[in-house]
Amino acid sequence: MSITDEKAGRQGASRFVWINAPVFVCLLACALVLFTLRQYSIFYYDAAKDEAIAEAQDTIRRVVLDISQTFYSYDSILKSAIAVLEDEAIATLAPDVQDRLLARMVVQFPYVRSIVVLTPSGTVRNSSISGTPAQDDYGGSDFFREQVSGALVGPYMALFSREGLKGLEYQVAISRRITYAGQFRGVAVVFVRLRDFRDQFTNINIGGGNTLVLVHDSGQILTRKPSRDGLGDFGTAVSPSKLARLQRTSEGSYFDVSRLDGRQRLFVFQRVPEWPLMLVVGTPVDAIDAEWRQRIAIAGSASALSCFALAVLGFRLRRERIKRAEAEAALEQLSVTDFLTGLANRRRFDEVVQREFRRAVRTDGWLSVVIIDADHFKALNDRFGHSAGDETLKMIAAAISSCARRASDLGARLGGEEFAIVLPDTSAAAAYELTERIRRTMEAHAFNPDGPPATTLSAGIASTKDRPAPESVRALIEAADQALYRAKNAGRNRTELAASLTVSAA
Repeated sequence: MSITDEKAGRQGASRFVWINAPVFVCLLACALVLFTLRQYSIFYYDAAKDEAIAEAQDTIRRVVLDISQTFYSYDSILKSAIAVLEDEAIATLAPDVQDRLLARMVVQFPYVRSIVVLTPSGTVRNSSISGTPAQDDYGGSDFFREQVSGALVGPYMALFSREGLKGLEYQVAISRRITYAGQFRGVAVVFVRLRDFRDQFTNINIGGGNTLVLVHDSGQILTRKPSRDGLGDFGTAVSPSKLARLQRTSEGSYFDVSRLDGRQRLFVFQRVPEWPLMLVVGTPVDAIDAEWRQRIAIAGSASALSCFALAVLGFRLRRERIKRAEAEAALEQLSVTDFLTGLANRRRFDEVVQREFRRAVRTDGWLSVVIIDADHFKALNDRFGHSAGDETLKMIAAAISSCARRASDLGARLGGEEFAIVLPDTSAAAAYELTERIRRTMEAHAFNPDGPPATTLSAGIASTKDRPAPESVRALIEAADQALYRAKNAGRNRTELAASLTVSAA
């Protein structure tokens, strides 16, 4: 590739970039808009998630506070019962009197089913329910074994079931160890019916579509709102993986599919302080997404309109630049084109012949230049007028264009009735043959009595490989001019070579 070709390639690339720059800028702006929309989407989705977590945590705090207060009230009954029964005056009373005292204490707490005081062996010593068989044995129960071990200091909660009038009855047992003078004296237990415990959840406002679950450390659900069975789903086991997740930290959140209704939910959980319970609130993901989708729909519409407007603007600017480039190219073409004949003008001829001469010298290639002059053109003008002369010049230009057809060939009008042809990679012999075709074409017009006025042509040819070789563009053109003068002096209507070689030798 020549330096000229490289320069033309660079100019073409620069023109392409200049024309399409508005489109590139607008596309970049659209990409920036879409990136901003994506960041906006992420930000507001995280904000919606954080808001849902905050609302769930607020619900949990309220419910945890209620649960803690409820269980602390149960524990306060135990402490009061233990203190009353350890009083020396009360201790001397009959067991049925002691039972009635416990019954009066229970009346103050509607959700407490009974208070039972057990002996160190697990049998009933006192009960708030009259007629409780003394032989009832709780020695094998979980809460009794835990209190006997002495590992606990404080209350212990366990799930407890026993046969009632209506079948198996589930209860929550809250117990405390009784010690006197450092010795184990038994266990005090408060029994709360599970259904009564569940009723405390019914009035809690958890929001539409949300779920509330109270889970024991054993993995059993104490109560759930809403529930499948309508009774709190007591005893339903939580999957081991979910239980492990809940037990790893005291609070947290995660996404999962709810086993209750198969909906994707955001679950927020927190441990109830000092009790083996975990509270879990589930919020549907579609509820979280609702506001986010609305925001993104608005932002997306605005972004789409912005991108469309930018695209329209970019392509309009591109179209205007194309028109401008075409106009500039047309003006540039006019600046190097002869207005009358449509051939290149002298300026264009000088540019091309200098460029091609440098290339021929660099590559040691052929370059031939032909100088052509119309014979007796002044006489034709004087006889037929300038209009006929202009038509003759156009006829000469047409003959040149029809013979010099290669993209690299250049036909030019140097001024008046003088023309030139630049023939890169063309030997003197080949240039001679091409020039002769042009000369014969005009000769046929000149000697046609029925045709328009025309003249014959004289031409001179010089090449870079003539002997001696021209050392400059000026020398090459002067050599062609000298050959033209020889043709004129030899009688006109002929072609002469600058080199002292025969055509066949060339």
